[in-house]
Amino acid sequence: MNPNDIDELLNSEDSSPNEDTARYLAHIERKLYEEIAARKRLDSGVLFLVCQLGSVSLSWFLFTLQISISLIVATCIICALLPGLIDAGESFNFELSSERWELRHDKPLIALCKLGIGGVISWHSTRKISTAVVQTNLAIKDTYAEIRTAESLGKGFQFQGLELLLAVVVGLGLIAFNSLKNKGNSDV
Repeated sequence: MNPNDIDELLNSEDSSPNEDTARYLAHIERKLYEEIAARKRLDSGVLFLVCQLGSVSLSWFLFTLQISISLIVATCIICALLPGLIDAGESFNFELSSERWELRHDKPLIALCKLGIGGVISWHSTRKISTAVVQTNLAIKDTYAEIRTAESLGKGFQFQGLELLLAVVVGLGLIAFNSLKNKGNSDV
């Protein structure tokens, strides 16, 4: 049977399609829906992975651009939680009728897992950056404290006056040495 014969059987009003044709068309339709569902799952998985990797790399990228830490955390959390929020929104159903209302979620475990994984990944990546910023601030404060301590010790010894006195003594010593040397050469 060629494709034109199938079209003729379906388009003719007086003849009904035979069982084989109906079964074949049902098989094709089921296969198409299965492929669409598989592609949707694959797209969802790819989106999930891209968002998680994007969240981690985005946090470090924004950090190198010296963006505020609160903006880095907010951006990374939104990026990491996006697939879970999309999944929760797509499979969430609310039905209201005059008799009752119904709240359903087709795949709550998958949505919760995506939200949980996204939350953990964003928290982990931004925690490292936050820790690095806090440690850097503490190191800067310690360095300033050491500088202030060294400056306060230096005021008691007057290093600048001591250096000037040492330079004058060395200069006078060189002048005296040169004059002694010149006197010794003129006596000969």
